[in-house]
Amino acid sequence: MVYDISQLTDFHYSALKEISNIGIGNAVTSLATMLRSEVKIMTPDLNVSRIEKVADFSGGADKIVSGVLMKLFGSVRGYMVMLLPPESAQLICNTIIQEENSDITNPMNESLISEVGHILGSTYMTAFSDFLGVDVFASTPFHTYDMIGAIMDNILIQMSQEVEYAIILDTLFTLKGNDMHGKLLTLFDPVSLELILQKVDAMFH
Repeated sequence: MVYDISQLTDFHYSALKEISNIGIGNAVTSLATMLRSEVKIMTPDLNVSRIEKVADFSGGADKIVSGVLMKLFGSVRGYMVMLLPPESAQLICNTIIQEENSDITNPMNESLISEVGHILGSTYMTAFSDFLGVDVFASTPFHTYDMIGAIMDNILIQMSQEVEYAIILDTLFTLKGNDMHGKLLTLFDPVSLELILQKVDAMFH
């Protein structure tokens, strides 16, 4: 069966959201362990968008964010991206190093944000992998502080324009009583996305 990704059914959306809820729940548990602080999460919104529309879902192409990129490899290929507004990235750094007004662009704090992104991304993808029975692994994270449009353009170059759609998880974390917005994007190449939807159909039908 060839899937028209632009016309996913309610069933596919529900299944992907259920898988994502499990993945993000496990990821938040790991994040709370790292931060040594309770982390609460709102049930994430899930959207499937064409790659050129991702910036619109994320505040616009010119919006500056703290981004963590991880390459996905195995039987599923693509990229995972964590996007944090600067204030959310700063909250994470403040919590870890226990000081106020952290400079999120210095190398130590960039490393901390990368580690948070790697924990969220790799734990999320492990749950995704276990649930669907596919092999997928996340690479060493790469941190960038840039406009969303520039980040997405870089990914397109790296993937040689193979990616067409992104699965966008938009959620709200609460850390020490403060709201922390974040987005996790998974960008699969067309063959990988086809495989994932085949697995979803096989499991739920």
